[in-house]
Amino acid sequence: MEEHDIVIVGAGPVGLIAAMDLASRGIRAVVLEARSDEEPMHSRCNTTSARTMELLRRLGCSERYRATGLPADYPVDVVYMTRINGQEITRYKLASSGTRFSEDRFSHDGNWRSAERSHRSSQMFLERVLRDHAINAMGVDVRYFHEVTDVSQADGRVELSFTDTRSGQEGRIGARFVMACDGGRSTLRRRLGIQMEGGATGLGRTQSVFFRSDDVLRNFAATPGWMNWVINRDCFGNIIPINGTDLWLTHCMIPEGAEGVTEEEYDRQIRQLMGCAIDYEVIGIETWQFSRVVASRYREGNVFLAGDAAHAWPPYAGHGMNTGIEDGVGLTWMLAGVVQGWAPEAILDAYHAERHSVGGKVSNAAAGLAAAQHEITQDMRFRAATEEPGETGAAARRHLRNRLLDTDSHQFNAEGLNFGLHYDASPIILYDEGEAPPFAVSTYTPSTVPGCRVPHFVFAETGTPLLDRLGKGFTLLVSDDDIDVSGLVDAAAACGMPLQVIDIAHEPKAKPLYDRKLVLVRPDDRIAWRSDSAPANPDEIMAVVRGAATDGGTSFNARRTQ
Repeated sequence: MEEHDIVIVGAGPVGLIAAMDLASRGIRAVVLEARSDEEPMHSRCNTTSARTMELLRRLGCSERYRATGLPADYPVDVVYMTRINGQEITRYKLASSGTRFSEDRFSHDGNWRSAERSHRSSQMFLERVLRDHAINAMGVDVRYFHEVTDVSQADGRVELSFTDTRSGQEGRIGARFVMACDGGRSTLRRRLGIQMEGGATGLGRTQSVFFRSDDVLRNFAATPGWMNWVINRDCFGNIIPINGTDLWLTHCMIPEGAEGVTEEEYDRQIRQLMGCAIDYEVIGIETWQFSRVVASRYREGNVFLAGDAAHAWPPYAGHGMNTGIEDGVGLTWMLAGVVQGWAPEAILDAYHAERHSVGGKVSNAAAGLAAAQHEITQDMRFRAATEEPGETGAAARRHLRNRLLDTDSHQFNAEGLNFGLHYDASPIILYDEGEAPPFAVSTYTPSTVPGCRVPHFVFAETGTPLLDRLGKGFTLLVSDDDIDVSGLVDAAAACGMPLQVIDIAHEPKAKPLYDRKLVLVRPDDRIAWRSDSAPANPDEIMAVVRGAATDGGTSFNARRTQ
């Protein structure tokens, strides 16, 4: 039986990016995927966050992915209208992919504190780019047609059973660690007996209909957008362009008590959205529940849950897939440290402590956005009047316009969800007296408080963003040339922990952001420790941040705050 350090189950975006991140650190993981190696045929997530784009940039495939999806000049506004062929209610302006950086100042989500911006493209296209880059550029061993059926653990080793879906042949593979990135119906999670906590949101069940039609675009009465919401007495729903020409995605509500949406029902709903009959060809249909659930634990022994295997929530603000991707890279650097020998296995206890709380925060935020929009759009006093003539219809549209812009602006300008989530209870972060800025979906305040994302800035002389200078290991940012950091450098070298030092003392754009002279940044861009002076005990600092302190740094933190 084959034995590996790390096996990843699931070759969706979470699993592939995790495998590529490991490969970039010199660690070869095997990826098992039940599906075939053909292109995915259903469009799911249609927003890739700015944070995910930062990760793709680091892995070398962000530009290729930006070339996918809608044409460069296709408007990606969020539009609210009575029907596709009806009257526009309001519009939330976003920059198209072709002007994503040059015209940021004119866009609601412009001027974000990052070297990257979000990209409106389907997960269908993302998976194609990731698969090709992982296999052909980074040498990742991806094995399709491998359906994992069972898992067992003993003596620090995991054994997976699988079936080759082409031949029916069964097999086993062993690993020191396993990442379960196998989706919302995760076999591994169920086999391990890990429960999902939460439940249905009360917003019902939905069927996503992915279809092809040349008729949709020609029936828009207003300039089309990326997210086209339709609000009228008959329905509330949306139509999303996938390629800007003939591929579309819509979401149809499943009637209470029904198993799914019949052909007659989704045809009726599409006609209600359009305002007319169209010719179309259904490519794929998927059913899903509006739920807000998070796994009770993200780890069982040496198996770790990530992505939809660990959480699910309403697709508001587009952060299901994106949160899952950061789950993966929040774990891979720790696994790399253990496999490479500079971190003990105790570091892995930090994964649940850090990412489980994030899952709770994001799920609550998504559920709140969904509930707020639901309250507005289900108020039939106004929804039923959107197409009425004269002042009656105008008043209803004004009411909806004002409330929708105020509510939905948070999910479509979600800088806080991208960069403002704080790790507040990690055993490998050295907290101090500082308090992180409060979390809000659309608000982000850069901070050097330990547990926060490292603040973005651009180096004056080269124009290089800090993101491009951060390496695969830890980075010590130094704002005072008179501080001797050799003790920290020597402490890292003594235990084999990768560490680079970057002088930012003379960077004008860094000075307003960095209120401590020494800031230690982890491989996942989180701040692990900060100070205004060289520490007297650099070995203890390195022990905590690499998981080697027996008390997780508790006593050290207590001494610092006395």
